Amino acid sequence: MGTCEYCGTRFPKTRSTRKYCTPRCKTNACLGRKPRRIRAAEVEALHALLHDEVESAAALRERLRQIIAPHLPPFESATVIPSLD
Repeated sequence: MGTCEYCGTRFPKTRSTRKYCTPRCKTNACLGRKPRRIRAAEVEALHALLHDEVESAAALRERLRQIIAPHLPPFESATVIPSLD
């Protein structure tokens, strides 16, 4: 028996079904995959960012988000750092 990597159901393993219980689960898993590699342009932008001076950690984090995941919403900038006095 195997466990489907997409939906988690148990199924009998055969040669045609090794990771997914049905071809539909296999197709859906392919459609929902996130890229594991970053493009060369993103690598160049990261190198440029490493050589630049950044005024704050929040600005650095926001710039990294823009390079790696532009489809995600911006980070909230209302981070409060407690004082130690």
